[in-house]
Amino acid sequence: MLQKIRDGASGPLAYIVVAVIAVVFGVWGIGSYFTPSADPVVASVGSTNITHSQLQQAFNQRYQRLRQMMGDRFDSSMFPPDQIRQNVLDSLIDQAVMTQYAQDNGYRVTDANLLAEIRSNPQFHQGGQFSPQRYKALLTQAGVPPAQYEARLRQSMVGDQVRQVVAGSAFAAPPAVDAAYRQANEQRKVEVLTFDASTYADQVSVDDKAIQSYYDSHPKQFMRAPRVKLAYVSLDADQLSPATPDQSSLKQLYRAHKNEFGTPAKRSADEIRIPIGKDDAKARDTIQNVVAAAKKGQSLQQIASSTDGAKFQHIDAQPQSALPDAVGSALFGLKQDALSGPVRGENAWYVLKATSITPAKTPAFDDPVVQARLKAMATRKARAKAFRKQSDTLDDLAYQAPNGLKTISNKLGLKIQHTGWINQKGGGSGLGQYAAVRKAAFSDAVLKDQLNSKVLDLGNQRHVVLRVTDHQRAQRKPLAEVRDQIRSRLVAQAAEQRAKKAAQQAMTQARQGQSLAQIAKSTKATRLSQPGFVGRDDNKLDSNVLNAAFDLPLGQHKTGDSQYRVVTTSGGQAALVAVSASRVQSGGSKQGGPQRKQIAQQQSGYNASLEYSALDQYLRQQADVTIQKSAMN
Repeated sequence: MLQKIRDGASGPLAYIVVAVIAVVFGVWGIGSYFTPSADPVVASVGSTNITHSQLQQAFNQRYQRLRQMMGDRFDSSMFPPDQIRQNVLDSLIDQAVMTQYAQDNGYRVTDANLLAEIRSNPQFHQGGQFSPQRYKALLTQAGVPPAQYEARLRQSMVGDQVRQVVAGSAFAAPPAVDAAYRQANEQRKVEVLTFDASTYADQVSVDDKAIQSYYDSHPKQFMRAPRVKLAYVSLDADQLSPATPDQSSLKQLYRAHKNEFGTPAKRSADEIRIPIGKDDAKARDTIQNVVAAAKKGQSLQQIASSTDGAKFQHIDAQPQSALPDAVGSALFGLKQDALSGPVRGENAWYVLKATSITPAKTPAFDDPVVQARLKAMATRKARAKAFRKQSDTLDDLAYQAPNGLKTISNKLGLKIQHTGWINQKGGGSGLGQYAAVRKAAFSDAVLKDQLNSKVLDLGNQRHVVLRVTDHQRAQRKPLAEVRDQIRSRLVAQAAEQRAKKAAQQAMTQARQGQSLAQIAKSTKATRLSQPGFVGRDDNKLDSNVLNAAFDLPLGQHKTGDSQYRVVTTSGGQAALVAVSASRVQSGGSKQGGPQRKQIAQQQSGYNASLEYSALDQYLRQQADVTIQKSAMN
């Protein structure tokens, strides 16, 4: 059957979603049967070899997924290649160990199971059904032979069987579920007395000795990142000045884009739609009866009201592009007041009656608005053409003359420009805002070897080539530059300590019997909040306050016997937190069926993951694994 899928797969490529193929290979790597015999073995797991090409393929896929996940925030320095390569190798070894365990213990995936898995994958479907042509097209686009994909999918399914067995044996003990349910639904009665630290700042004095001491004790806090100054040439399509287009060129553009300058033809119509569902023959008979009734003079709206499953709508002045393909094609082929025959769409049958025809309107070539748009279009095309040509020359010159920008400047007439300081960590505006510029500027070739960069694409048809003209290593900023910053930091720290001390004094008063309301009246610069009962996911309280409220031990205390804690809020304020009571929101551990069931499922899943991880670690320890580190890179 699998061979029939492959043999029957042919035809034009559909829209490709290559990610579906990468899922299996991103997890399992590439099979050794597809690598040449000269491919060095990086690791052996019993009788299974993991080759360099397998490791490299899996590494590339892992790295690419990281790039896609982080987008513009991706920073290669956060992901050292050697570390990622080792992690990927560990993953491949674990997979090989688990596969061997599964095979040794009789786990198997039959051809029928494999075929069902392939057929059920929606990425291989077309028109709601499995398509051999789409199956082959996706694999071809990914550069993966069907046999290779099927072998890796089979291997993945064997590993899934082990996971399913482990998951099936895991369970959550009822007492643990009860405890988790109570914890999830617990509410605590909270009061918060906040002390504004800024009001204590006037009481703080910081001398030069304290500033010098802080500066000397915290050298890493005042480091200036490495920075460079650059010289560069910029090829920007928007700065190019192509020749003014002649009338002949404009007329050619007008003919090619005539439909874009006016309004398209539109049609209004009455429509009946009969969903096909599971019974195409029944839907076809229904639509034929609708056509027959309409030919006898009944309106489509009347017919729809008396026909089971029929849906009526009025199409109001729509262009063909706004309609389903089959509907648009049929409607725009009708004359005024004409009735269509049965029209089959992808998921329904239709009958249409044209009620209004609005012809397309196209302004003349000499219309001033048309002329302005044509000239803009021609200019954009000319700039794009000139940019492509000069960009090719720029590529060649950047390679041929890597030791300076003068040759590029003279050949292309590009002015050599200069930047101010550009920080390696980014920030600011101008050329330094581009991550590609910073990466190139601090590369070994540009920074150490003093070569030109390669051509950098900054988007929007702008290319630059740069070189470093000045460089400063990371160094500590002078005290004079950060003196005010240190002073403000020391004042804030001292003010926070005073506010915290005031909060601790208030806690002593509260434990002696005073209420927070009484303390607030007698203490300046405080704010009392009494939210009442709150849950663990409450978003009205500061997160530090909420954490403290649920961290206080209430189990041995009766309602009204408050517990207290002083915390620092996320905004740097001191806060006295009081908790006086606790309750379970929904009334007890025996209620809340759906939520309890969800908690039980979550705990079972978590326990299953722990058991699977323990099995994986045990098998890894027992396995005969040899790693050839020299073959990893």
